[in-house]
Amino acid sequence: MAEEVWSGTAAGRLNDPARLQALRATGLSETTSAPILDRLTGLAARWLRAPIALVSLVEADRQFFASAHGLTGERQTPLERSFCRHVVLEDAALVVGDARLDDRLRDDPAVAGGVVAYAGIPLSSPEGHVLGTFCVMDTRPRTWTDLDLATLADLAAAAEAEIALRQANGRLAESANRRQRVLDTALDAYVAISPSGSIAAWNAAAEGMFGWSAAQAVGQGLTGLIVPERFREAHERGLERVRATGRSTLAGQRLELAAVDRDGREFPIELTLQVSGDRDTTMFHAFIRDITDRLSARAALEHERQRLADERTFLQTLLDSLDTGVVACDSAGRLALFNQALLRMHGTNIQPLDAETWALTYDLHGPDGRTPLEPDENPLTRAFSGQVVDGQEMVITAPGVSARRFLANGRPIDTPDGRRLGAVVALHDITDAHRAEALRRAEQAVAQALADATSADQAAGAALAAVAGGLGWSCGEYWELDEESPRPVRISRWVNPGGSPCGHARRFGTDGPDPGDAVDPLAREVWENRSTIVTDPQEEDVRIRIGLPVPTADTVSGVVLFCLNGTDPPDADTLIMLDGVCARIGRYLARRRTEDLALALAAARRDFERVAAQIEDFLWTVEFGPDGAVREVYTSPNSAGVFGAALPGGANAGAILSERLHPEDQPPFAEFSTAIRAGRTAEVEYRIRGFDGETRWIWTRAVPRPEGDRLVVDGISTNVTERRLLAERREQLLATEQQQVAKLRDLDRMKDELVAVVSHELRNPIGTIRGYTELLLDDPDLPAEHRAYAEVIDRTSAHLKQLVDQLLELARIDAGHVRLDARPLSATKLVREALGDHRPEADTKGLTLVTDLAAHLPVHGDATRLRQVLDNLLSNAVKYTPAGGTVSVSGKPVDGGVEIAVADTGIGVPADELPQLFTRFFRASTALDRGIKGTGLGLAVTKAIVEAHHGTITAETAEPHGTRFCIRLPSRPPGEPVG
Repeated sequence: MAEEVWSGTAAGRLNDPARLQALRATGLSETTSAPILDRLTGLAARWLRAPIALVSLVEADRQFFASAHGLTGERQTPLERSFCRHVVLEDAALVVGDARLDDRLRDDPAVAGGVVAYAGIPLSSPEGHVLGTFCVMDTRPRTWTDLDLATLADLAAAAEAEIALRQANGRLAESANRRQRVLDTALDAYVAISPSGSIAAWNAAAEGMFGWSAAQAVGQGLTGLIVPERFREAHERGLERVRATGRSTLAGQRLELAAVDRDGREFPIELTLQVSGDRDTTMFHAFIRDITDRLSARAALEHERQRLADERTFLQTLLDSLDTGVVACDSAGRLALFNQALLRMHGTNIQPLDAETWALTYDLHGPDGRTPLEPDENPLTRAFSGQVVDGQEMVITAPGVSARRFLANGRPIDTPDGRRLGAVVALHDITDAHRAEALRRAEQAVAQALADATSADQAAGAALAAVAGGLGWSCGEYWELDEESPRPVRISRWVNPGGSPCGHARRFGTDGPDPGDAVDPLAREVWENRSTIVTDPQEEDVRIRIGLPVPTADTVSGVVLFCLNGTDPPDADTLIMLDGVCARIGRYLARRRTEDLALALAAARRDFERVAAQIEDFLWTVEFGPDGAVREVYTSPNSAGVFGAALPGGANAGAILSERLHPEDQPPFAEFSTAIRAGRTAEVEYRIRGFDGETRWIWTRAVPRPEGDRLVVDGISTNVTERRLLAERREQLLATEQQQVAKLRDLDRMKDELVAVVSHELRNPIGTIRGYTELLLDDPDLPAEHRAYAEVIDRTSAHLKQLVDQLLELARIDAGHVRLDARPLSATKLVREALGDHRPEADTKGLTLVTDLAAHLPVHGDATRLRQVLDNLLSNAVKYTPAGGTVSVSGKPVDGGVEIAVADTGIGVPADELPQLFTRFFRASTALDRGIKGTGLGLAVTKAIVEAHHGTITAETAEPHGTRFCIRLPSRPPGEPVG
């Protein structure tokens, strides 16, 4: 493996192109004579007493001897028979006393040839490449001394210097040869000129250009040979200036001049002049090119350039005259062209921008008009990448310019050989067509939505969605007049699913009906003005709002509102379409309402027929024409109640009625007919003889209603035979009842007189009994049993006295003998006094007294009588409220007076007994069931006193249980003005 690596490395060093180039530059491989090297090898053989001395140079596959002393035969050998190759490979001296004993050399063919001892020093080029060896050999073993090796090294250094010199000379010669070859093969003529102006060098191209051979031209004066006669004097002056100053102002420049050839033909040349100095000698080097073809090509190029400029102008004018916008980019992908149409569409001049910034700079958006195009979505970017773009839809929304919609067609611009020169895109403005198509689709969607709708509300909502959704607007609303308010109320709303409700919509609630009393001002304004209104609220997410009336016949049945997402107001076509949509919605709503009314009418007619069939009344409608002719419009099927049997089919009810009318009733019936013909409401009662032979009383009512030149009369005929009989019986009963009422009034008067007399006669005995009873109770010696009897007598007599007093009080009130000492007073004070008197009894029962009284409750009344009223109510409340209950008293001013309420949480009064509560001697069933004693006169007295004060008292069930009494008393005397 090591041998393989060494072999690879050795081969690489031997084959190093730079080493081999340096070796060839010495020229020693091409010559057989190297005198200096031969002298050096001879000295080496003599001084080192060696039979052989060599200068061996090693090429890639052989070694050759540039000098050989003591060696006969071939001057080169293969590398396999070379000791020198080891020196080259190792770049070190090789000293061997006996090659037969050396592992590297003993198998070398040179050993078999008699070489035994060897000493070699490497020979290197100035660049450091090992070219070969300076060596000596002996045919017998020997030991090389240091002096031997030093001498050999000195001689090798001399040989190395000779080789370096030969290498430098070789390179100079090679350079000169190469330069001459270049000059000889150059297309440009080369002329070297001496300071005297004579030609020193003349290459083959000069021979071909001017027609003079090098032998003919060299030594001739340049001026007379190739310079046109008219320029020769100036040429000579220029040479003189250069000879004098040693400098040329024309050096290094390309000059376009004229020259003449051997035939005297003058032609244009391009001359480049170089000036060089060498040992105080100035030489001129002229490189001359015949530019006849160039000038012709230049003229042709200029002509072509002008043609291209003309074509570009023509093309630019053509592009600028197009209505279609055109944009192009160059081969670097930068914008290079906008035509005038695109500038008008966008308003921004072209900028040399990279593709990544095109969409942002020029406001390019997708079909929705809101989403910016990504760089790889830009049609110009796509075309530049090699795609063919057909019909890509996009929107340009430049600030200050109305948004426009385009269809983009793009193509890459490629040369036949595949080079990409750029890309071009044509933008076709489809804004109007798109809007027209959107309007058409919206109209179709509205028509379809109205056709599919099952209700007016659903139709309005579907129409909103069809228009706003189809045109990409933010939201739409439909408002109708509230018949109860009247004011516009929102019936339905549609919001674009891709966004959120507009700012105005957020202020007026979310989806659904109109919230509360909030009314959109625009809806109100459209309703009031009955006209379309377009506003610009300048909101962040809604710029334009449109309000349109929905017409129905001669009125406006609703208002449609739309919120737009842009700064451009709707155009005339859009408004016309919206007016048409609103008219369509109005017609649909009118038709729907008509259908609903027709259905409702049919249902009502069916209901009417069912009702009419169930009642005994006979319903009819007749029509009086302009000529007075009568035509039956409708007769109900239940005619048996009037005619005694169903009318025959096709029979005329009016004619049958006239035939069967009782003779005595014909005059009032004629007056009835005259009245309804005159358009007046009328009624009449008459008798007819039925189909069953019975005579019936019929009550007929009729209501005329004019309809154009006709008079329609609706009537109802009722069999009132039983009512007439009942009326006769009622008259008889009424007379009897009036007699009975007179008798009852006499009895009632006699009762009141009896009660008054009895009460008056009982009062003194009762007072006497109570007086004696009190004396007995005051006796401390009265036995306990007797005291108990006396207490029973006292309580009973007190109850009787109370009953007698109340009866006398009622008698005086009924007789009008009660006199009130009415004066202004504070009801608040009376209530608090009454509460104070009844509080001990309430505390004894564990009742809670709650008050809620105004600071001052002015009334005009008798304090004693009003205190009696309060005591009655409070005592009842305390009496009928179980322990632990609550009695509440409140008072507040009301219009023209005060209101005092006493409520308890007691046993209460059944609702059906409340109307009898103020009747004399009436006691509620709840009190009777619980065995609570009472006279049943207290509330009757209370009501009489309150009414004597021109007040009112009511009773109602309290919540959750108990009874509440409410008294209202005037604050001023009757008839006294307020204030």
